[in-house]
Amino acid sequence: MLPSLRKNALSRAWFVDAALVRRLAMPPALGCAMALAAAPSAAAQHRLEELPGHERHRLVSENVARLAAGGRLDAVRFADDGRSLHFRIGDRVMRWSLDADDVVEVSAEGIVFPPPERRRRGGPARGRQAAQVRSPDGAWDALCIDHDVVVQPVAGGEPVPITTGGTAKFGYGRASWVYGEELDQDSAMWWSPDSTRLAFYEFDDRAVPEYVLPTGWTGLRPSGAVEHYPKAGDPNPIARLLVHDLRSGQTTRIDVGPETDQYVYAVEWAPDGSELLFHRTNRRQDTLELLAADPATGATRVVLVERQPTYQKNRPEMRFLADGRRFVWESERSGWARYELRGLDGSLIAELTGGAWPALGIVEIDEGSGWLYYTAASGSNPLSAHLHRARLDGSDDQKLTDGPLHHSRFRIAPGHERFVACREAADTPPTTVLYAMDGTVEAILAESDTARLRELGLSLPELFSFVAADGETPLFGVLYRPSHFDASRAWPLVVDVYGGPGVRSVRNTWVGARPECELGFLVAQLENRGTPDRGKAFESATYLRLGVVDLDDQAAGVRALIERPEVDGSRVGITGASYGGYLAALALLRHPDLFHAAVAVAAVTDWRHYDTIYTERFMRTPAENLAGYDAGSCVRLAGNLIGKLLIMHGMLDDNVHPNNAWQLVHELQRANIPFQMMFFPEADHGVGGRAARSARWGYLWEQLVAPGSAPATRGRPEVAEIAVPIER
Repeated sequence: MLPSLRKNALSRAWFVDAALVRRLAMPPALGCAMALAAAPSAAAQHRLEELPGHERHRLVSENVARLAAGGRLDAVRFADDGRSLHFRIGDRVMRWSLDADDVVEVSAEGIVFPPPERRRRGGPARGRQAAQVRSPDGAWDALCIDHDVVVQPVAGGEPVPITTGGTAKFGYGRASWVYGEELDQDSAMWWSPDSTRLAFYEFDDRAVPEYVLPTGWTGLRPSGAVEHYPKAGDPNPIARLLVHDLRSGQTTRIDVGPETDQYVYAVEWAPDGSELLFHRTNRRQDTLELLAADPATGATRVVLVERQPTYQKNRPEMRFLADGRRFVWESERSGWARYELRGLDGSLIAELTGGAWPALGIVEIDEGSGWLYYTAASGSNPLSAHLHRARLDGSDDQKLTDGPLHHSRFRIAPGHERFVACREAADTPPTTVLYAMDGTVEAILAESDTARLRELGLSLPELFSFVAADGETPLFGVLYRPSHFDASRAWPLVVDVYGGPGVRSVRNTWVGARPECELGFLVAQLENRGTPDRGKAFESATYLRLGVVDLDDQAAGVRALIERPEVDGSRVGITGASYGGYLAALALLRHPDLFHAAVAVAAVTDWRHYDTIYTERFMRTPAENLAGYDAGSCVRLAGNLIGKLLIMHGMLDDNVHPNNAWQLVHELQRANIPFQMMFFPEADHGVGGRAARSARWGYLWEQLVAPGSAPATRGRPEVAEIAVPIER
């Protein structure tokens, strides 16, 4: 249970000044009394509701979704000839026609729109696999029961055991957490399209060390959950594949290769069911193979191979054509994500796309017309997506949109003469537009209503650019201001960070406002190298140096902002969760001249704590890259702490384990350095709720905004820069 506000305030005051008591060698009772008497106001915790500006914070929070309403359309339907369309705005149905060249309101009677795309809900928990999978014909359920595979007739009847003797260390029809979390394996059993065969994992965790996560913290007698969790450098699980034929009753072992220190995943059947497909990658994850297996014999063949000097994307986009033998494949072989047409016989049929920019995603494949529609970061702003189309024979690649705005929510008209797209930017509210295929605008279908934005007195966010720490690479950020912004005074700045590989947290899309600004902050999100969708060199810049290159780029963004008179360079905070929590804590340790307060939520504090698949992908093992692990370790650099740090962590976090926080806490206590912490006994990796929001933003307000807040400063500590050679 969380301590009460008063009790926690007293304990914080004692903690903050305990180091002073020890240094002065005072008697404990006298020292405690003096510490409490002299405790500054910063020792108190605040509920969000008690902070100045909270009512404005609440009002903006309640209205964020309505700051630019109506500009994004979900319900759009073209007529069969592509010359007219209907769309819905709220309860109104509108029609555009080429013949009338206008948008008019019409009756909704008889007009049926396709259902909006929704995220799949339900399914296994994060990092887990489905324990029950129904066959495509609906006749059978594949079940994982007590680590064995059983098939059960849906209509009733006796279950048929497929395997026996499975255990928690060596089982069937399941995988361990690390495969679910890092390789997106939410299933460990796969039916063939004709429902006659079942492929499944044989999973060997016997060599993988166990992690015991204490649970039940709020009960009388806490217990523990045991997970086979391989941390960087540990032995990995061994994954193998088997196929059971329901007609013959035979089970066949698939040849996944003799190497055991590898990853076997992305399992699926070829569309015609003739082969079982899967990915295989080595432990370094710099070589990816797509394999096809004969389910009757278990023999396998390599369809294609992708290699990178750093790391290879584990799940390139793959989309089959109607014949079930040709497929569109994403390759970064050129240094940019591009699409190819390939065959299951191993042939490269055509290179479909080009350009010095990354493809971002497939929108539609129209085999009848021979077009692949896809998005790419090909505009003047690399954060913006644009629509392209390419011939499936590789003969033509056309860019259909242009400019600095981001484009999304595409609808392609029958006949391929026009399309609908939503365009927007971080500082530009969304508008839905009807385009001709040559990129000209035929009609504005919906514009955002910004009346609420104006009523609340909010200014537009600012999309700005700065230069990375390498002095060359252009980066981007978004700056949010409060409604009561006054350019004549200097404001505290809070950086809201994630910054980790695989996630683009700075986007050129409309958000409109950050409610936290109403508490008295400027809030910025800053891009850094090491994140995706800007080419392989950009993404690989942090290879072997997590916490160095990416954090230095965040620091470069702050340095650019504090050159402005409206930004107070003496009051800069940073906060984030997960990888963002890691960078937030590390910012105080590596750049104390810039960052004065941080709230680190669910933070990795040393990469030795995190799992093999994620960590080694970017850092290799500790034995191979000791300097890199040390340079990015909050634990190793704990003695550098000068600024104000709040550590927040969920005690049930099975992803970033709580001992990440405990190791940093221990090192700070050993160094006699004051800090703050708040732990949540029933929270996992997602630390949320009112108490968490109050703790995070109340702490930053106390350190950066409250009257009398005076951050401690010191010159930047000497942090060794590392140069680790990359084997080619």
